[in-house]
Amino acid sequence: MKETSSFELFTVGISKEPVTTAGGLKIVPDICINEMDEEQAAALLLIGPDTWMEDQHQPILERTVSFLEAGKTVAAIYGATLGLAKQGILNRYQHTGNALFYLQSIDTYKGYSYYIDKVAVQDQNLITASFAVSLLWIKYIMENLKLYSEQTLDAWYRYFSIGQVEYFEKLIASFNEEIH
Repeated sequence: MKETSSFELFTVGISKEPVTTAGGLKIVPDICINEMDEEQAAALLLIGPDTWMEDQHQPILERTVSFLEAGKTVAAIYGATLGLAKQGILNRYQHTGNALFYLQSIDTYKGYSYYIDKVAVQDQNLITASFAVSLLWIKYIMENLKLYSEQTLDAWYRYFSIGQVEYFEKLIASFNEEIH
């Protein structure tokens, strides 16, 4: 990592009660949404299935608006894009999701002209992705947060997306250059 980039990861929940993902993974949030310090936060990553339509998620969706207005990174994947559509956020940013018809099922979604039929899209500080492409979604997040040089990110992405050893060698060399 670049010496100037230092981030601490926190999981945020509606409460501190454990959440079980659709895949069966149990996550205990580090903090509640009302404990989140927007001034200190660099990014807000929204994951998950279509439960984003439930009213309980409204506080985090409202925070999403303020993050974007403050120029902070917001990244949503899979069903979290439905929450952004519900909030009206996708009505003014280029975006993607699982499919256009998936987003059109939301009454407040009017962003058809901003929809891009790709697996991941970045527009300013908003990153959206379908459930089929978590690796590219993560790459866009790391680029947006400037965690690594372009050279390192390129080698990282190429190695993990196609698995060729030559890119692993480039990745290690890039990491070493950034550390020294």
